[in-house]
Amino acid sequence: MGWRAKRPISRNLSLALLAVTGLMIVPCASAERIPEVRGTSFANQAVNLPAALQGKTAGILVIGFSRGSREEVTGWARRIAADYRTSPVVAYYELPVVAAVPGFVRGVVLRSIKSSTPERAQPRVVPVANNEAGWKAITHYSQPDDAYLLVVDNQGNVVWQTQGQPTDTAYAALKQQVESLKTRMMP
Repeated sequence: MGWRAKRPISRNLSLALLAVTGLMIVPCASAERIPEVRGTSFANQAVNLPAALQGKTAGILVIGFSRGSREEVTGWARRIAADYRTSPVVAYYELPVVAAVPGFVRGVVLRSIKSSTPERAQPRVVPVANNEAGWKAITHYSQPDDAYLLVVDNQGNVVWQTQGQPTDTAYAALKQQVESLKTRMMP
């Protein structure tokens, strides 16, 4: 599954429209599944992905690979929280990937991230301390300071993704994908 318009349009036209709007969306091959994460949120809660998505209709993952990505990740998180913080059917998580950070400074890095995270957001921030290569592959990593966003189904299969700054156009596309999953999952 990948990004699809409501009406079928040619792939070339879709790519042209994306180029004009500046929206970077990567079509997803079927069965691309997020790597497993067994971690602890900043609120000291165990989080296991994709298992934590079961019982939800969608998951939104905001992923950062560098200190430089923090501003974009935070911008996306604010928008997402405004719409989905209390949603019983949509889960979202911020995943700072710290696997490449040397162990002797990792604690300092994590304390810095945590201290800049509002308390109400801490249950959704789950540092990723392993499988950086898997996360880079699933996000189609290309820019270290970009935020990477994935919309996934309740099994952890990627249905949509983008990267970069939060824009109105990109956020509208994200919401469309989440609503599409909600519609598909309704009985």
